[in-house]
Amino acid sequence: MTLLARKVVTLLTIGCLLGQDVYADIANLPDLGDESGSLISPSQERKLGEDFMRTARRHLDIIDDPELNAYIQSLGQGLLPKKGPTAYQELRLFIIRDSNINAFAVPGGYIGVHTGLILATEKEAELVSVLAHETAHLTQRHLLRMNAEAQRTSIPAMAALLAAILLAGSGHQGGEAAIAMTTATLAQKQLNFTREFEQEADRIGMGLLTQAGYDARAMPAFFERMQSQTRLYESNLPEFLRTHPITTRRIAESRDQSVRYPAVKNPDDTDFYHAQAKIRALSGGSAADTVRNFKNSLDSGRYQNKNAERYGYALALLENKQYSEARSTIQDLLAQHADYHLYQITQAEIEMAAGNSALALKLYSAAIKKNPKDYALTQRYAAALLKTEHSSEARNLLKTVVRQWPQDPALQKMFAIAAGNSGSLLEAHQAMAEYYYLSGNSDAAIAQLQIARRHAGENFYFLSSLDARIKEIREEAALYKNNDY
Repeated sequence: MTLLARKVVTLLTIGCLLGQDVYADIANLPDLGDESGSLISPSQERKLGEDFMRTARRHLDIIDDPELNAYIQSLGQGLLPKKGPTAYQELRLFIIRDSNINAFAVPGGYIGVHTGLILATEKEAELVSVLAHETAHLTQRHLLRMNAEAQRTSIPAMAALLAAILLAGSGHQGGEAAIAMTTATLAQKQLNFTREFEQEADRIGMGLLTQAGYDARAMPAFFERMQSQTRLYESNLPEFLRTHPITTRRIAESRDQSVRYPAVKNPDDTDFYHAQAKIRALSGGSAADTVRNFKNSLDSGRYQNKNAERYGYALALLENKQYSEARSTIQDLLAQHADYHLYQITQAEIEMAAGNSALALKLYSAAIKKNPKDYALTQRYAAALLKTEHSSEARNLLKTVVRQWPQDPALQKMFAIAAGNSGSLLEAHQAMAEYYYLSGNSDAAIAQLQIARRHAGENFYFLSSLDARIKEIREEAALYKNNDY
């Protein structure tokens, strides 16, 4: 393992969630110079993130839910700096089904968020305060600045090390060897340097939080509640508190800094509460128990948002195949908020599950006309069209959205099925190749591209494009195989 590889492990072992020191205005961005750029270019950094995601999709329980994915992605849209240089055009956020209170950033613009963190925060502003800190790690290229003096570690090796740490942190045995190779001496040597980055991410993160339209006081409020939890645990502290202790000094300093920003009214928390309700409804436990839990909270008044709780109750009823009760619950919600897309989707999904596919398609068609660019609505409608053998319509609907979200394996697979059923076999095998590639199966991706060649005829453009993609994937797979990590 190279020195850079060891330092990657060290940085991620120490952690890069919420730091330990004071905050300052976002305008005080440091001069990065050329040290990070000398190690890896922005395009290589994006490649690193993409490589990591392919490994993560094989081993982590990444939630493939259109509504939750659309929600978490929307939170990242306002976090990149509005002014000044940045290596990122967009952030790519994703949710992991994990009860640990945590989040992490990966070079290339990726931020992973545990469901435990979403459920632990009480307001959307608190959740965004954590995401703002992670965004600061990315915009300041902390991982790459830390390793700027090392020049030879390949992108695949770095991606594998990132994956090893995060998989080990999720209880996956495959990452243990990588962590063991980080010596205590090296960890201590880098500790102070890492703390500097944590302080910088705290400082810049608070500015990003404010820029996105949230009250800066949400960050110290979250710290304070996390600190109070230390009294509720003995040896089994949540991951957040084990690796990122919240001190009285830190809370005091963050509160002092937060009042330097103007007090603002936080954005509406409606979507946040509905996302929490959906996570609880799809927790993976007994569907009957989930129904009971939602009913008990509604009967006792133990909820933050009644409509969100009723939405979760409708989802739980749907999961438990109590279609009549689910239908009645969602119709009551639609009577109050007829245009809320989450209720529209749930209504259509209830009818699909109950066997009323014609009505479901009618509901989806009406909703998509009002919200033609809604990612979740488009994906759900396309899935319904595929289930009812309207493949050509599904293909037409998905063609545009796949171009907008090419890194989404679920969309690529749906488009492949729709195209194949419609007779567009070249498109089908190309899309299925991308699905396998994004899922970390390079051999299957190449096999699909080779099948696609058979459907390209004598078209020189198509054949050249397919051959170039095959070569690219093969070379990348060889780098993974030959790197000593």
